[in-house]
Amino acid sequence: MLTRRENYTRILTRGNGDRLPFVPNFDYWYRVNRANGRIPEAYAGLSRNDLVRAVGATLWVRTNVLEPVLDPTVEVTERDDGRRRRTEYRTPVGTVSTLHEYADDSARTCYLMEHRIKRAEDIPVVKYLFEHTSLKADFTSFLESEAEVGEDGISLVGLPFCFPYIHFAKQEAGYQAGIYLYADYPELVEELMEVIARVNLAGAELLASGPALVVQQGDNMDEWTTPPNLFKRLAVPYFRRVAEILHRAGKIYQGHWCGRTEHLLPLVPGSGLDVIEAVSVAPMARLTIPEALEAVGPEVVIQGGVPSVLMCPQGGDRRDLAAYIKDLLPRVPHGNLFALGMSDNVPSDADFDRVKIVADLVNNYRPA
Repeated sequence: MLTRRENYTRILTRGNGDRLPFVPNFDYWYRVNRANGRIPEAYAGLSRNDLVRAVGATLWVRTNVLEPVLDPTVEVTERDDGRRRRTEYRTPVGTVSTLHEYADDSARTCYLMEHRIKRAEDIPVVKYLFEHTSLKADFTSFLESEAEVGEDGISLVGLPFCFPYIHFAKQEAGYQAGIYLYADYPELVEELMEVIARVNLAGAELLASGPALVVQQGDNMDEWTTPPNLFKRLAVPYFRRVAEILHRAGKIYQGHWCGRTEHLLPLVPGSGLDVIEAVSVAPMARLTIPEALEAVGPEVVIQGGVPSVLMCPQGGDRRDLAAYIKDLLPRVPHGNLFALGMSDNVPSDADFDRVKIVADLVNNYRPA
């Protein structure tokens, strides 16, 4: 019998494992409930990784190894009063700022309330920031994670920024303003996106020379914000540039796609992406896992399939979850091209026993 690591890795590389892995993502659930003292008694005192082991699932651990560093021509100042944090970036071509607000709960989630790009005049300033950004690689956290994970799963690393259009529209301008700015000032925005791409490509070179097998592109892809026409024109050429670097070094290029993707998945083969992770399905999207597998064919591995809403009492009772999993298991491959995972994660208010229910159903299932 293969170890969890061997089995999962073979599937990710489009080889043949010996069973279906369940690879749950409950990092956010763990962080919030540990901060609030609400970890179930059965798992009290366990680390995040030992909790995954306790439920009988495969480890999937994200690590950050690339640190963006601004050069001395940029002055960064912060003002934090405990409720809000204002960050200002002063450059020779202008000044931009962000405003973050802390949530009142004990997890202290930080929300971006004001983006750096508020008007067209801010675009060249943010472009300057990326032109004067270098990346510092430190694989210590990855190596430590790999040592702790052992044969129970894998650790992975990520590129520093989303695919450039998403990073611009979501992180730098906000989608509403970003869409209008791109319509009104396409040349300015595309110049910025190219500079963002160059930073990510430099990151890909660093990760290609590193020890991690899987490199994630954390895009939170959704076709309502990146429709097929933009995806074909902007995303596919960018993904191919990154994939050329990573594939040369034998790495796996994985996209985090937790939104509505039914019209984007058929465009993935040939894009350079090897794995699409966190695929959201009905009732959260108009998609099923068999449909997702059919859309990408044998060139791409799919990971996902457990709707987040079914992990919560609001989405149904435990029998509803069990019925969903029992219906899904005979309809998916066991040991190739598919890993069962969350769509997209276990919510902070989830009934955590449901994670164990899914793991038990998967581990006890025997394909006909």
